[in-house]
Amino acid sequence: MTTTTENKKIWTRRDVWLIGFNVAAFIVLFAVFNGSLPDVVGSHYNVAGEQDGTMPKWGFWLLTAVLLIGLPLLMKALQFADPRKANYAWFDGFFDLFRWALSLFMLGVFLMMIFTNLGYHIPAINILLGGLGVLWFVIGNRLGQVRSNFFFGIRTPWTLMDDNNWRLTHRFGARMWVIAGLIMFVCCWFVNAYAAAAILISCAALSAIVPMVYSYLLFARQSKKV
Repeated sequence: MTTTTENKKIWTRRDVWLIGFNVAAFIVLFAVFNGSLPDVVGSHYNVAGEQDGTMPKWGFWLLTAVLLIGLPLLMKALQFADPRKANYAWFDGFFDLFRWALSLFMLGVFLMMIFTNLGYHIPAINILLGGLGVLWFVIGNRLGQVRSNFFFGIRTPWTLMDDNNWRLTHRFGARMWVIAGLIMFVCCWFVNAYAAAAILISCAALSAIVPMVYSYLLFARQSKKV
């Protein structure tokens, strides 16, 4: 498999900025909103955009801390546990961009949940659709840069065993994710909650499944040539 020089630093200044931002964001959210939130917080939305699930307030803050702070740390740890960690040097900038984009998306989701619980009427499903659309576009725009690894990207048995399959699948998948992201972002402004939920599920499923099928078809075509 293609490799490049090993990353010299496990913990970089960019990691410090990301984790520091997320810790500061959590502290600000807790300080500003904890006293105003009810003891039982709405935490789940149905396809109509209505809250239909709850959790204790302490559970909400724990979930917020785990996802805002713990998830970026876990992704960094997985990078250095990856047997192909040397390949991350090829897309280190995108890996950092993805963690920032994911953190900002989750921060937006938690803010939406907070304001909904404070009584504001918010089109939750449409906001999720638009936010995921932006996230999908950001990922798709740089997905083709990702080199073979075990934790990040379109990982199928066929991409992991063949660098060319990985490269072609990620170039194809990148276009799929950009298109899906644009569709989600544009539609979030015009459709009702039920249509938004259908578009969200369809775009997410197709952008995940179609590249996997494409990867297998590449493998099958290559196998016939052998």
